[in-house]
Amino acid sequence: MRDRLRKPVFELVVLGSGGGPLETDCSGYLVKPYLSAWEDGILALEGVGSGLGALAMLLESKGEKSLFPTLKFPKTHDTPLLKAAYVFSYLACYLVTHAHLDHALSLIMLSGSVPPRPKDAAHFQAPLSAITPPAPEYALTSPRLPVYGTRRTLEKLAVVYGGDLWPELGSWAPERPLDVPEAERASTRKRRKAPDAHGATEGVCVSFSPLVSSKAHRPLDPSLPISTLTYPVSHGCTSHGRYESSAMFIRYDPGSITHSQNDESAQAGREFLFFGDLESGWRAQGEESVDVQSGQVAEEMNRAIWEEAANSWRKGKLAGIFIECSYDSSRPAHLMFGHISPPGLYHELQTLASLVSRPLDGLRIFITHIKDALVPHPSGKTSKERIIGELLELEKHGKLGLEFAAVKRGDRICAYLSEKSQRRSAEESLEAD
Repeated sequence: MRDRLRKPVFELVVLGSGGGPLETDCSGYLVKPYLSAWEDGILALEGVGSGLGALAMLLESKGEKSLFPTLKFPKTHDTPLLKAAYVFSYLACYLVTHAHLDHALSLIMLSGSVPPRPKDAAHFQAPLSAITPPAPEYALTSPRLPVYGTRRTLEKLAVVYGGDLWPELGSWAPERPLDVPEAERASTRKRRKAPDAHGATEGVCVSFSPLVSSKAHRPLDPSLPISTLTYPVSHGCTSHGRYESSAMFIRYDPGSITHSQNDESAQAGREFLFFGDLESGWRAQGEESVDVQSGQVAEEMNRAIWEEAANSWRKGKLAGIFIECSYDSSRPAHLMFGHISPPGLYHELQTLASLVSRPLDGLRIFITHIKDALVPHPSGKTSKERIIGELLELEKHGKLGLEFAAVKRGDRICAYLSEKSQRRSAEESLEAD
């Protein structure tokens, strides 16, 4: 049983993990269940802030085998760009935490240009003797991909598709009447800037599909064995009020689709937690009075997420947490802009630890959204080195049992429960009995 539990749950290829200012390293992740093939369908997580171009550069520098060791490329796709396009042809949907450009840029830029999936891609191979290999047969139009996110996130994203910033290539997916009260649906329709689902949709390339508010996981997309549970988080304030981002539990759920896979029972129900940009209620000494109300709101919203994460951890389901840490601890509170630093992040993880009976032995924390410095630091260290160093120092004193890793572009990550977390889960199960 232990060997089965140690098998990976998800496989992620990191196209970008930074928080700016580099446009070549923005938030973008290609995700699939580990037991599935890339050809079965890919979840583009975070709207792929860095997308097709980033993948082409990674394929050129790292090679296809380091990123996609099980994917067979047609022989006609013999350049990094064509290989990147081939991967993107298997996108099933997008899942976005919020609408900021560093999280959605590639989604927008690729609208109308998503490579169509070859009709028989799995079996196509060009003849070795052919002077001009025949191309695989493709659909004539670009696929219309669903974009999943909270209603507020998608309303902000839809503004881009109003015809001024970007062509009108988006429409809203039809809503199920029981999901949203009529008054809210009417208000939403008035605010929409993209064509309505019942209006003209010719040339539409993305379909805005709001995630339904729920206290239970719900299937994400009919083509993927994945379910999600979404929570709102606070990401600072604008002149229009509080800006909402989100955190998502992404679960392997083979029961959400009709076909089954081998050895799926031990993996079903396991998940990782992925945060978009967020702020913490933590304040440094001397800054306790800075934006007090915002901190209180963040504290309350984040605690709801940690309560769910604690429940998942106790059951041995939580495989890891992806969470941002944009700045080091020297950043003053009034210049955080709705982001988080190592002391604030560790404060949040202490909240999680307080909700479980044992330390978080072996829980892997993947650090994302680190903002690269454009001027040399007196220490000679990079932003990533300083932030990870501070987190390790906090863990040295806090002893929560956490394992920190900075995510970087080009990483291939397989999320799984560590041996420590398996042992802890088994011990708690025995105690419960």
